[in-house]
Amino acid sequence: MSSSKIRSIETKMASLSKLLLSLCLIIAAAAISTSSLVSADSIQGCGGFVEASSSLIKSRKSSDAKLDYSHITVELRTVDGLVKDSTQCAPNGYYFIPVYDKGSFIITIKGPEGWSWNPDKVPVVINNNGCNANADINFQFTGFTASGRVVGAVGGESCSSKDGGPSDVKVELLSTTDDIIYSALTASLGTYVFTNIIPGKYKLRASHMNLKVESRGSLEVDVGFGNIIVDDIFFVPGYDIQGSVVAQGNPILGVHLYLYSDDITEMDCPQDSGNAPRPKALCHAISDADGKFTFSNVPCGSYELLPYYKGENKIFDVSPPSMLVSVKHHHVIVPQTFQVTGFSVGGRVVDERGVGVDGVKIIVDGHERFITDKQGYFKLDQVTSKRYTVVAEKDHYKFKSLENFMVLPNMAAIPDVRATYYDICGLVRMISGDSTAKVTLTHGPENVKPQLKQTDENGIFCFEVPPGEYRLSAFSSKQESSPELLFVPPYVDIMVNSPILNVEFSQAEVNIYGTVLCKEKCGPAISVSLMRSSSNNKEERKTVGLTDESSDFMFPKVFPGKYRLVVKRKSSLASSNADNWCWERSSIDIDVGTEDMTGIVFVQKGYWIHITSTHDADAFIQQPDASVLNLQIKKGSQRICVESPGAHELHFIKSCIFFGSSIVKFNTTNPLPIHLKADKYLLEGKIHVEASLHANVNELSESIIVDAITSDGEVIDASPARLVPHANDITTSIVFNYSIWANLGDELTLVPRDLRNGEVKKFLFYPKAHHISVIADGCQSTIPLFSGRLGLYIEGSVSPPISGVNVRILALGDSDTAPLQKGEVVVETTTGPEGFFFGGPLYDDANYTVEASKPGYHLKPIGSTSFSCQKLSQISVRLYSGEESSEQFPSVLLSLSGEDGYRNNSVTAVGGFFLFHSLFPGTFYLRPLLKEYSFSPAAQAIELGSGEYKEVVFQATRVAYRYVSFSVLFMFALNSLRSIKIFVVF
Repeated sequence: MSSSKIRSIETKMASLSKLLLSLCLIIAAAAISTSSLVSADSIQGCGGFVEASSSLIKSRKSSDAKLDYSHITVELRTVDGLVKDSTQCAPNGYYFIPVYDKGSFIITIKGPEGWSWNPDKVPVVINNNGCNANADINFQFTGFTASGRVVGAVGGESCSSKDGGPSDVKVELLSTTDDIIYSALTASLGTYVFTNIIPGKYKLRASHMNLKVESRGSLEVDVGFGNIIVDDIFFVPGYDIQGSVVAQGNPILGVHLYLYSDDITEMDCPQDSGNAPRPKALCHAISDADGKFTFSNVPCGSYELLPYYKGENKIFDVSPPSMLVSVKHHHVIVPQTFQVTGFSVGGRVVDERGVGVDGVKIIVDGHERFITDKQGYFKLDQVTSKRYTVVAEKDHYKFKSLENFMVLPNMAAIPDVRATYYDICGLVRMISGDSTAKVTLTHGPENVKPQLKQTDENGIFCFEVPPGEYRLSAFSSKQESSPELLFVPPYVDIMVNSPILNVEFSQAEVNIYGTVLCKEKCGPAISVSLMRSSSNNKEERKTVGLTDESSDFMFPKVFPGKYRLVVKRKSSLASSNADNWCWERSSIDIDVGTEDMTGIVFVQKGYWIHITSTHDADAFIQQPDASVLNLQIKKGSQRICVESPGAHELHFIKSCIFFGSSIVKFNTTNPLPIHLKADKYLLEGKIHVEASLHANVNELSESIIVDAITSDGEVIDASPARLVPHANDITTSIVFNYSIWANLGDELTLVPRDLRNGEVKKFLFYPKAHHISVIADGCQSTIPLFSGRLGLYIEGSVSPPISGVNVRILALGDSDTAPLQKGEVVVETTTGPEGFFFGGPLYDDANYTVEASKPGYHLKPIGSTSFSCQKLSQISVRLYSGEESSEQFPSVLLSLSGEDGYRNNSVTAVGGFFLFHSLFPGTFYLRPLLKEYSFSPAAQAIELGSGEYKEVVFQATRVAYRYVSFSVLFMFALNSLRSIKIFVVF
């Protein structure tokens, strides 16, 4: 290369160096400008609390150390899952992550393995409104993990899953009171897991609908504050092998099956090995009536299954001769059935009691083959494995046939042929030859309906019935025309377990005897009638009169049936046919059976008195012998029976109606009707006064009156309230009664008053008055209750005592008595030097609340009217830079968190000073945050006492600078270089 070209390149390179230097100065200026812009921006962030659930907190002992959450990490991730920033929690669980970019992110939490969180992640959106609108993003630590497994029995090396266990075993975690907390099913290897478990004592229970699960060791589990692995306490001792044996598709009973194995020498077998056709059998089973067989408690492994069947005279072949079975950790059903391949059978006919029946014809497939012997036995020779129909027949018996019955080689005997029905026969004897009878059969078993039979011309009847207890009854065939026909005995109860052929019924007539008892002599004026309705609705009547000599009566030769006896005394007044005597019973219904009736008695009770009243009333009649007859007079007309003759007096008992007179006189010798008409109506009410509020009951009983005021304002009555000395609620209140007589149509206002004067606290009445309208023509409704109570006063205190605390008493609801509305300030006062306050009087039909306040103090309710007073504290924060600079320290984000969920994220003003005020005593954690700076200390724990002032100092060190993005600088540099043309020639 020539020297001229080299000088040209050097010249251009010098120009490029100057340009690059200028570019660096531009970049530095841009960086400073950008840094200034960033620090001016407001700082956004996501924050909240990590805390243990209430259940976990309750599980900890009071002596345990306070939970420290500083090992928990909270991460800010992009929606693609990349970690953008993270922070450790403060010891009290508070965290805050400053975010300088806007957009959608995900907040996740990371803790020790096996811990459960709710939630475990939260999507957030950061915009001008903050992170999720500046709402707290809280995570709750809810529990730990408990895991274990159910172990299955293993027989030998042939087991393909030696460390496994059964699946689908239900394992339950129970409380100490056996309440189910969680339930889980085991996986394919027998493992189970419970998540989200709080510390405490638990029980475990395992079960399976088809497996036997045993427990080995204690079933109690003590979960501490951490994950736990449960010991192998559940064990399944084995599994079932099930199969079946058939012959020509039918189940075979009594086939022996044996279990063998190459690597298993013994197992728990409920049966012994039996007479095995080959030695060293592990277990032995026999097929049941359904051809099924089962081996139980078989451990995991490989087995050979060998069938063996020997009949009465020969050994039958079974196919296949053996079968291989592999048992894993579940029951095994052998898919292939064993087939029995290539005989006299006896039976018996019995009755209901199991006693053999002789002389029964046995018909097989339509042909008579046998007749049973004295014990009921029969025998079928030369039968094969096929289906037969066996029928048994004998007079007065009915047997259940064996239809399509399969005879098998291993059958010991044909099932018994049982009698199912027997004949019941008898005779009904009639007095007249032109009548016939019917017989009913009832009271049989539930599956037998009642039956009815007409006797033949000779009176004979028969029923065919199953075994059981029955009742037979006879009656006329034409009951509607001959109801008097009854038979003896009325019924016959029989027990049927064999034919019964000798039941009999017959027919007869009866007499009816009775007497009449009168207060005086009865005589011929008394008659007794016997009445009965016939089939054509005509009344049949027979009447007999008494005599002066006797009060007895008789009706002879009466057919059985339903009758009514009526007694009557003919009035001495020719114009009246009414009976003015009253009887204990004037008529008696009787049911005439097959025996004479005696002991029928009519008794005179007294004399009728007629009363007509406009209203109901309680009263009593004083009789001549000074005895009293209580009665309830009903509105309208009614008859009253008085027992004694002579003069009587009618008295009213606490009647709510005044009939113009309190006593009405009458005489039974001239029983004129009594007419009662209402004149005035009684108003009654009660006043309850709380007993605990007033000790002098006598003074109070003379002080309460109730004014009755008309609509014109006139007081027409001032009724004194009378003390009720033995009221049911005497232990809780003093009860007073008052009453007022009023006319129909009156409009009254009733107002109770306490008449006492002086300095005593007077009673107020709730409600203040009742408005009453007398519009009901009868007893008036009870006046609604008045309640008397002293005025209400509210008093309380502030602790420790402090004066000048503003106290306001507010209504929590409206008052029905006073013009008071919800939220209204009723009383406003202040505490005195000793911290006490007092307010009232107040109405007690409204609820009240008390508020207390004073600047610079926190007042907390410790009761309905008591407050605790606490002076608040302050923390002063000062930040300075470790580097000398003439500029003021920039704004810094201060994250302060404390007890009971307190947190405060505030930005200092330029200059590095901030004051947190109105703080409660306790432990606080303060962390300064500013991008590109580190602080010493990084965080500060602060203990504040009541009313205490503390200063905290942080030193800041700048650790990074913010630069203009690389792409912007590159484009700027590229545009600058385009103005320079560099040619290099090599």
